[in-house]
Amino acid sequence: MNLFLDTSAIVKIYHQEKGTEKFTQYLAGISEELFLTTSDITKIELHSALLKKFREKQIIDKNLAEVFQLFDKDFQKFTIIVVDSFIKNIALYILDSLGIKYSLRTLDSLQLASAIFSNNYSKIDYFVSSDKKLLNIAIEFFQIINPEEL
Repeated sequence: MNLFLDTSAIVKIYHQEKGTEKFTQYLAGISEELFLTTSDITKIELHSALLKKFREKQIIDKNLAEVFQLFDKDFQKFTIIVVDSFIKNIALYILDSLGIKYSLRTLDSLQLASAIFSNNYSKIDYFVSSDKKLLNIAIEFFQIINPEEL
């Protein structure tokens, strides 16, 4: 099974929050057949999200460094979609065609464009995110999973 993970889903693997327990159990249950795909911008987004949690005192300094090391190691196991000019053009098309109907943010459009691009080469079984706005758009292209609703 090939899952495209948005950053909001990946954060749940590395930081205990709503949906973490059930999501990690779900992933463990399908680990034998699991392929994980994400965009290269995920690394930047994840560092940003965890640094915000550190500033908000949800993570301590020692844990933050450990999480970054673990994620950097795990990130090598993902199929990484590099955001190049082709994917940027897909993102722009998505923004232009769906941006009025939905409140689509720049980085979310790049994540979705990465998933659409990847799907052309290796079928994405589920687009996984805990961002409800993004899932409302992604459902037009993929089956979806919200880790907070498993």
